[in-house]
Amino acid sequence: MKELWFLRNECIFGNVKCDLNVTKKKIKQLLLDNELRLTANMWNKQYGLQVLKIFGLKIRGVKSMNIKEVFFQLPEQGKLLLCCDGSSRGNPGGLGVSTNYYAEIFAVLIAGEWALIHGFNKLVFKTDSKVFISDFQGNTLPWFAITRWERICEASISWEFTHSYREVNFSADTMAKRGSVLCRGEQSIYGQKPDFLGCLEDPNQVYFTFF
Repeated sequence: MKELWFLRNECIFGNVKCDLNVTKKKIKQLLLDNELRLTANMWNKQYGLQVLKIFGLKIRGVKSMNIKEVFFQLPEQGKLLLCCDGSSRGNPGGLGVSTNYYAEIFAVLIAGEWALIHGFNKLVFKTDSKVFISDFQGNTLPWFAITRWERICEASISWEFTHSYREVNFSADTMAKRGSVLCRGEQSIYGQKPDFLGCLEDPNQVYFTFF
């Protein structure tokens, strides 16, 4: 990109004739000089092999894809399942200068407070972020969330977190993305499955995750 930008400046502001071939040679040489820094794997596709050959680069390690069956599980009877996810426009964006991480924190806090207000005190929070779960369990939260989370813990009989792959948490993921475009202070509350959700997670359905 840097070399292309230089070429563009030469074409617009320079007094000499632009030479595209010279720029191509510079780009190839830069790639060769920095080849040791290229550590990512490649997909074993014909197109990728052609790109490496054109730039004179060595074959990279091949990235393989694994497929795993995952299932949606309901909690024990008497416990309320709260499927949580967060989304922030632009990341940062949405919640002022924020990130998806902060959005997920607010999702758990608001879900927990809503559940307690409506008489539920045995809570199961489901999210697809293991780091996020570790922060709540270890009480290493940002300062703005500590007091609210402590109140939820004190008011509830029990609470726990379970990790869920995104493929079996797609309803929360869809709702979070729609929520990120709401105006400040605006809410959307649904008493039943909204029309934009084609289906909900099914404990009897097999889902697949790719990694």
